[in-house]
Amino acid sequence: MGSSATVGVVAEVDARWVRLLALRQGLGDAEVEDEAASLVAQFQVEAEESVLELALSALSHDDPWHRQAAAWVLGQFGFPEGRPFGARVLPEVLRAARAERDDDVREDLVAALGDAQDAAWLDDLLSFAGDPAPGVRRAVASHVPGMPYADPLPDRAIDALIMLSTDTDPRVRDWATFGLGTQSSQDSSEIRAALLARLDDEDADAAAEALVGLARRGAPEALVRVRALLEEPDGPITLLVLEAAAELADPMLMPALEALALEWDGDEDQHTEAVAFALTRCDPEAPESARQIEQQIVTAVDERAAGTGWSLAMTGAYPRTLAWPRRPDDAVDESVEPDALWEGCAPGRLEIDAVVTRCVALIHEAMARRD
Repeated sequence: MGSSATVGVVAEVDARWVRLLALRQGLGDAEVEDEAASLVAQFQVEAEESVLELALSALSHDDPWHRQAAAWVLGQFGFPEGRPFGARVLPEVLRAARAERDDDVREDLVAALGDAQDAAWLDDLLSFAGDPAPGVRRAVASHVPGMPYADPLPDRAIDALIMLSTDTDPRVRDWATFGLGTQSSQDSSEIRAALLARLDDEDADAAAEALVGLARRGAPEALVRVRALLEEPDGPITLLVLEAAAELADPMLMPALEALALEWDGDEDQHTEAVAFALTRCDPEAPESARQIEQQIVTAVDERAAGTGWSLAMTGAYPRTLAWPRRPDDAVDESVEPDALWEGCAPGRLEIDAVVTRCVALIHEAMARRD
């Protein structure tokens, strides 16, 4: 690119940066916030060096708004290309977050640290879990589960989420409970105890997330609560209650779900779709149908893995069946995350070919780790 063209690009970038900063007074207005979000997304996708320099420089600006705008841009800077500037961006974002005295700006800086989605920075993100500002703690709770871990969520991340699930701020509790219950598939007595402690939370969102998390793990407390909620006369039936019913996939819930389906007959909305899905999952014939489908999957995967000595192992049972690689020594290989066959699905709706492909890839991943 010639020098004149380069100057033109820099000038255009500078103009958009100035425009972003000028939107400060209108924040709170939906159109203004949409424009700001659009500009931020453009900067992140284009990943121009001139924008990177502007944003990094703005981290030290006297005006908090300049620092906040920089945090918005830097968190996912260059994400279509795998965030290639991370080595330059993250140390500066962390330095700025540790020095920042404005709670709102610090919240966005910590969120930017999490948005970078680099698990190498987990401990630095967790260092803000005890921050005095609720917004900062919320940024930690909402970003820890989404980092790309090579293995299951580390114990220290689970411990932090358990701690944050008891936070004094309801939104922090909600995010931490969501992270423990839904974003993580791990199960332990500590996780269940943390979710159970939130089941009667005064914040309805946190309580609902706890219910879904317990239902995903097949906890008996969830079945009792979901059944009571479904059978409560004139009680409000939320989508999360119906999601919990589907997660449980227990035939005991069929009568209450059938009554709801009859009551809502003729409606077409998210609630009727959720009831229909829950009915499919709770069908008394679903476990046997699932067992037969699982056998088909094992046969197909083993045929495609023939000659490697590896095969597919199934643990658990519908609706919580897990597919694992089985090593040539007949041991289950737990170095990779298993495939949760029935997560978000039911017999009759499962795309068997897609599952077979996923399971074969799982075996290859486990094989590669042992080479």
